Amino acid sequence: MTTKTGGCLCGAVRFEAEGVEEGFGICHCGMCRRWTGGVYAATQTKVVRFTAGEDRVKTYTSSDWAERGFCGECGSNLFYRITLEGPMKGATHLALGSLDELEGMTLETELYVDLQPACLRDGEAKNRLTEAQVMAMFAPPE
Repeated sequence: MTTKTGGCLCGAVRFEAEGVEEGFGICHCGMCRRWTGGVYAATQTKVVRFTAGEDRVKTYTSSDWAERGFCGECGSNLFYRITLEGPMKGATHLALGSLDELEGMTLETELYVDLQPACLRDGEAKNRLTEAQVMAMFAPPE
């Protein structure tokens, strides 16, 4: 476990998380797909301290057992937290995309694999572009 920093797209929300697990999971459930537009990738953490913009963090109660946190300014997904009484109450799963650094992170678990859309199974995309290639596509003509 390690300490990581992260935040939202617009920079309004920043956090420091302690006890971040280096193994992460992805979820294929319908709620996560709707929330992210794809799969939800997250890692569990013990403690999250907001260092900026805590007042901008909004939550949505997405089920009887959990809430989802996001930036109220830019809408970036930040976390999924268990709210149901029991041994998992308070467990917080940080959105992988909200972390500043992903070095050392490894995929360990896939949830709801029976709900995974066939189009997301086994295989690579026909077209795979680097950052430079994508940026060149948007460059103004010379």
